[in-house]
Formats: sequence, C-alpha cells, structure tokens
Amino acid sequence: MAKIRALERINSILMAWGWGTTFGHSFHIGGVSFYLAKKVEPEIVRIAGRWKSLAYETYIRAFEQISSQHLTNAASL
Repeated sequence: MAKIRALERINSILMAWGWGTTFGHSFHIGGVSFYLAKKVEPEIVRIAGRWKSLAYETYIRAFEQISSQHLTNAASL
C-alpha cells in the first residue's frame, strides 16, 4: 500500500512538472546503482533487491560502464 501511495504522489509531482510518470522500476535501478557505488557486494544487492534471476547483472554492467566514463572525464579536468 505504501508503494502505491508513494508512486501516486511522485507521479503527481512529475506530471505537474511535465516529466511523465514512473512505475517504480527506476527506483529499483537507482537502488542498485546507489549500493554498488557504496561498494556493497553485488550478491548482497541481488538478495536485497529480491532478484531471483541474474537480471541485476545488467545494471551492474551499466553501472560499471557509466562510473568508468565519469572517472575518465574527471581525470581529464
């Protein structure tokens, strides 16, 4: 019930700003990125995210790629 109400509130704000809506999945992805950035073990992230499959590995690879690009850009400043 809390998830539904939270998403309703978030979506009402996003719609007011003209940004569309979210279905909650983006928060799942954001959580993966956050915990990986904090150096939490990927297996712990998988368990905490309640993934039964290896789908979370897609986000790990994406996170590694994005963080690598940011580090490269920061080094060149």
